[in-house]
Amino acid sequence: MKLLLSFFFFVFSFLLSAQHSTISKNSFLRYDDYKRLKEKKEVNIDSLGFRIFNNDTLVEITPLDRKGVSVPYEYKDSIFLNEYKKLVYNRNNQKLIPTRKVYMRHWKTEIKVYFDSTVTYTNKRELIKFFKYLDEEIDSLKISVVNAKSKSNYFIYFMNKPTDINWEERIKPTNGYYIYWDGKQRIYNGTLKLDTQKIFNQKQQITTLKKDFLFSLGNFYSIQNSDCKSYFSTCFSVDKELTEKDIELLKYHYSYGICKGTDLETFEENHRSAQERMKTDPKVKMEFLHPTE
Repeated sequence: MKLLLSFFFFVFSFLLSAQHSTISKNSFLRYDDYKRLKEKKEVNIDSLGFRIFNNDTLVEITPLDRKGVSVPYEYKDSIFLNEYKKLVYNRNNQKLIPTRKVYMRHWKTEIKVYFDSTVTYTNKRELIKFFKYLDEEIDSLKISVVNAKSKSNYFIYFMNKPTDINWEERIKPTNGYYIYWDGKQRIYNGTLKLDTQKIFNQKQQITTLKKDFLFSLGNFYSIQNSDCKSYFSTCFSVDKELTEKDIELLKYHYSYGICKGTDLETFEENHRSAQERMKTDPKVKMEFLHPTE
């Protein structure tokens, strides 16, 4: 999987646009990358010829099966990327579990929320407003509310009294979320729980619900030393808000200017290669191909 992700990245890193009269609009690889991939049996590529471009020997390769949508690489500086890696890959604590790989996860399909009858009117109203804002602000993230559980892929329920059904026992006693994802790290189902018998304060209830929902959008990790008002901060406060940085991080996570479903090592390799190439030749067109299925 990592090989194929890197392969597509390298190919589209050197996809040259038609504005360069010396090179056609086909796929090219640097000679060293071509030799490396040619040795891999998982990838079937052949050379159509060689070109010299900006002192690089480029190999024109056979056409690829490019079913999907190509999106230009989205540049971000190192400060932003470090914050993003803390949120998505738990970058602060990677050394604690060195054998466990953490992957980028996201919702590709529309999130269809169903509220159980145990959810109070005030909390439901505030969450619906919150969902609408996220839906409008973040491209590729779609959230709606449905009137039947069978039509949903995201279920929200409360524990208001001891006899209420605890639908998802894997969620910690007071509050939290539980999500499912497929082999491509795409989240497809989620559950959110709040125990009002233990969290009494109305303001704390809605803050907790919003925070848990946001974290369920990518199985995120809290960020240390962040703005205490941020939902992603480890700092405890009932006065949370979606900060400008929160929105920027979410927009980037749901943009398609990056490869989806990668582990930390692949994510860093992709950005390092792209930014090194941009320094060498800013005119090179770099894209990511995202499958439509």
